[in-house]
Amino acid sequence: MMLQVERSGTILLLSDWYHRLSDRIYDEYFTTGAFPQCVDSLLANGRGRVQCLPQNILEAGPGLGLESNIANDPHDPDAMSMAMESSTTSGMGMASMSMDTASMPALTTDAMSMSMRKRSDHTASPSTGTAMSDMSAMSSTLTSMATMGSSTASVGTEDQTMSTTVDMPQMTLGPRGCSPPMMFRPGFNASSLPLETCTNTTSELFTFTADASRGWTALHLVNAGAVSRLSVSLDGHSMFVYEADGLYVTLQEVQVLHISIGQRYSVMIRLDQNPGDYSFRFAAYPYGDMQQVIEGQAILSYQNMTNNTNMTMMSRMVSPWMLVNGSATSGTVELDDQTLAPFMGNTAPSGAANVTRHFAINQTDIVTWVANREPFVEPARPIIYGSVSDGWNATTTLLTPANATVDIIMKVANDSMDTMGHPMHLHGHKFWFLGSGEGDFPFESVTDAPSSMINLQNPPYRDTIDLPPSGWAVIRYITDNPGAWLFHCHVQWHLVSGMAVVLVENEERMMDMVGSIQNAFNNPATNNSQAEGTSAASTLSGNCPRQYLSFLFSLLLLFVLL
Repeated sequence: MMLQVERSGTILLLSDWYHRLSDRIYDEYFTTGAFPQCVDSLLANGRGRVQCLPQNILEAGPGLGLESNIANDPHDPDAMSMAMESSTTSGMGMASMSMDTASMPALTTDAMSMSMRKRSDHTASPSTGTAMSDMSAMSSTLTSMATMGSSTASVGTEDQTMSTTVDMPQMTLGPRGCSPPMMFRPGFNASSLPLETCTNTTSELFTFTADASRGWTALHLVNAGAVSRLSVSLDGHSMFVYEADGLYVTLQEVQVLHISIGQRYSVMIRLDQNPGDYSFRFAAYPYGDMQQVIEGQAILSYQNMTNNTNMTMMSRMVSPWMLVNGSATSGTVELDDQTLAPFMGNTAPSGAANVTRHFAINQTDIVTWVANREPFVEPARPIIYGSVSDGWNATTTLLTPANATVDIIMKVANDSMDTMGHPMHLHGHKFWFLGSGEGDFPFESVTDAPSSMINLQNPPYRDTIDLPPSGWAVIRYITDNPGAWLFHCHVQWHLVSGMAVVLVENEERMMDMVGSIQNAFNNPATNNSQAEGTSAASTLSGNCPRQYLSFLFSLLLLFVLL
């Protein structure tokens, strides 16, 4: 049964969406220097809608007025709880913004109500500002908003030029939930940008179904966004994370997981609630200088298809697990990605690496981002068809020997104009995620670092990780796959602005590999034979049947015991 559930799971491709073409957005960024962090909507499998935020949330800023308690960690449930308790009730002025919310799902209203609640058994502190309101006040306001006519909210621009970053969570947000740009090229300012507006839309949300008689359903989550790291939750349900970046991991039961750009997770969901429709939420979470409050939704609809195929579905009003800014509510269990050890095998090599590389991740000017001192520029001759004699840039195209253990120590440079974090992805390999943190990593090698900072016992085995803001991360991999592999930031505008290097391994074999790939494409029979062994339903079982069956047995045993 569990095997069938996994194979019939729903793929959810989560993405952010601009209403303008990427080429125009990048041209505007390159011209003005204003980073294009502000998206119009979040989509699930290409479906979603624009949902404008009420004015009091926009005035509260990305931290929803909780930043004094949350400090640098917006996902700390204890800090969130304290912030809610100390928040003050305020008026819910809507004078500067009106919108059509008649089409907003009821559960979105509930989410915003939860986001703005305060504990009734505590006295509000007068020093915490006016960002938060109690649940009843917020619910009343949003209900009245639903009766308003359709209109468009917009914000004027100010004549200001900034070249340094400021404390983002204290800033008022624009109509789309975005903080104002912090940097501009000389001669440009906010008035150089298009007017920011927000108009609600009524587009259909993606709905996926499940059969309650099976007891479980599976979701395969992909963050395919350009700039948005996402928090994900399903109202009223926990998620059992069993796969990360395509490989089985030790199970974690969570209510909220944070999925960075380019990452993938598979989760099992126990269908143990009353049949009905439940909101699947995915919200951008403020991260470094990437500050936008925006939430997307899809709908999980399930019933007992064996007993009643004509049951009328109801939207279930249950408390959401997270706030509208992607932060978890008090007491919610969140995914700890640094403890997602591989389910079986994939043990990291112990001891010293053969090669250690240090990358200073840096914004060297307003529109230039680098992974190793210089921006990567694609050569005229593709690297995979060339050799070092073609004049590769030795800073951005790096040679590594075959079958070597390689450590990459990456840090956000001290002199970087922007100290935001970065989702870093390596092509052609999985790697062991040995550790990460904020602040400095003042060690030349992994063996120099204390065991409290480096995990060589059971590190996660991934291909995409988050480098924290103003922080560091260490990965280890083995050069057992000849080729030219891109290592890059997955924020779209950082990648196209140069934040990448190419790691060439076993150059002597690379041309042979290119030839074998071309031969494979010219031989359909060989191609079909290989494809049969790696179909979507049997990729893992075809490649590692013992691990696969053992994993399913353990998974089934856990579910029986729950």
